[in-house]
Amino acid sequence: MIPKNIKREHVIKAIEETEEAGIPEGRSSRKFLVERNGRYYPPKYIISLANKYANGRELNSSQFSGGNETNSFLDALGFKIVEKPYLQKSARKPLMEKKERLHPRTKHDERCPECKETVGKLLEEIYGKVESNVTFEIGTHPKDFRSAACYEKLVEIYEALQSHRGFKEFVKAITLPNCDFFIRNPAFVVEFDESQHFSLPRKKTLEHYPEDLELGFDKKRWLRLCEQINAKDNDPPYRDEQRAWYDTLRDFLPEIKDLEPTVRLYSKEMQWCSLNPERPEDIATFRRIIENRRRRLSGWVATVILQSNERYSNDDRLKALSQIADLVTKEMDGDGVILFPGGWFSAGKQEARNLYEWIEENVRNILSGKKSNVTICLGLDGRVAQYAKDQIGIAVSEKGIIALGRKFHPAPEEKGQVEPAKDHLSREENKSRVFDLNGRKYFLCACYDSFGIKQRGIPNFGTDVILDLVHRFYPKGEGPSGNEYFARHGFAGASKEWGCLVFGAAVFFNREIPERWPSGVYWNQGSKSTREWRYADNPIEPLKEFKLKIKEGAAQIRIFSLN
Repeated sequence: MIPKNIKREHVIKAIEETEEAGIPEGRSSRKFLVERNGRYYPPKYIISLANKYANGRELNSSQFSGGNETNSFLDALGFKIVEKPYLQKSARKPLMEKKERLHPRTKHDERCPECKETVGKLLEEIYGKVESNVTFEIGTHPKDFRSAACYEKLVEIYEALQSHRGFKEFVKAITLPNCDFFIRNPAFVVEFDESQHFSLPRKKTLEHYPEDLELGFDKKRWLRLCEQINAKDNDPPYRDEQRAWYDTLRDFLPEIKDLEPTVRLYSKEMQWCSLNPERPEDIATFRRIIENRRRRLSGWVATVILQSNERYSNDDRLKALSQIADLVTKEMDGDGVILFPGGWFSAGKQEARNLYEWIEENVRNILSGKKSNVTICLGLDGRVAQYAKDQIGIAVSEKGIIALGRKFHPAPEEKGQVEPAKDHLSREENKSRVFDLNGRKYFLCACYDSFGIKQRGIPNFGTDVILDLVHRFYPKGEGPSGNEYFARHGFAGASKEWGCLVFGAAVFFNREIPERWPSGVYWNQGSKSTREWRYADNPIEPLKEFKLKIKEGAAQIRIFSLN
């Protein structure tokens, strides 16, 4: 008989352990599988393992039955049971057994044919009929566009390419080579750019684009990629100029053929084949990526990481906040978020709510008159003993407090000492922890909450950006010091679970800020375990970076573009 005290969270932990360790030989299922996040596991083995988390030991398989007993138990906990023969061919394979892992798959790279195929299937799920390898009957030489409003600009770009390395005749096709995908309603092209598209000739063309040309990608990011990748394809010798020119014509298609802006995806920005076109969560993730580019959303997030000597007050922190806000808003235009660490302000032994009005008034004054539309997010602690009972994330704009989020997932050592929110949707002072800025939804995490997203199996409900207000890291042996653990399983784990950007801010007390510690993370590693994730896997890099001296030490400020 299955113990009744096995709960959903115990089953989730068993599944997570199985993902890391594999399925022991002989414990696979012949007929049924339990599904979670598009992957499949043997139900009876999962129950055996879940008992370890509920009752301290793995349950002997002879003590309960598979089939109806096991399946009914898991079904009652909200898990989906499927019969093996009816799994569709496109569904993801069950997790492999340990013995199979002796021969791992070849390392994934951008030449994976399934990635582009997956993009096409996802587009079909969202927009209906999608045409691949579409030919537009337009010419390829500037003279073919004499009647178009963009003619002079195309001539300028073409001549810049001719001058770049001296190749005058690089156009060979009579009509524009095929575009990757075309969606008829709404009418726009999607291009899937592999690394060879990011060359210095391509950079040259982008630099000549008019500022008012509407694009379905971030031109600044594409320029940076051209500089970083600096692809060279000299077969034939003018191949880079040729490819850059054809890409230019695809970007100008909206002006030539009255289409919506051309959307571009970079093949390496994520492992596209890890998305399942039959899984609603993955479709939602892909929809956000495409629609954000189609809507041409701008925006940025500035993360603040402190190196502190532990000698500070609320007034000191307020002054530092003002200095940092002045610096960031002088550098950045448009809508953006400045993210400060957890516990930035403290109400001491009083309730956190006692400082809400003080924070609102002072932060509004700091933001008043700024040229940018800025939201400041910071952490507030209250009723401090060994741990703060109140741990709150606050978002403040010129309008005042627009979002409040109480910690909903305490760290293991905080349980019984922190007073958490009931769940991730609970309101604080009748305010949500979610706020909107320029078409994006932001979700406030109070420190360890980012771990709760995965550990509680919380599905993404439309969030585009997670903002994690982390408290502190000390030197080893002097207090919490797991900054690598936090980045890997908190930031990267939450990004993997929700398929969105994650930004974090923290304080490093009496220690240097680790040079490569990531404060902006985006998961693009497919089903890879977060245990295997390395900082080098992270595709997110700051647009700008500064270091500012403040009274308690120094603030490292990184500004990230959201496009």
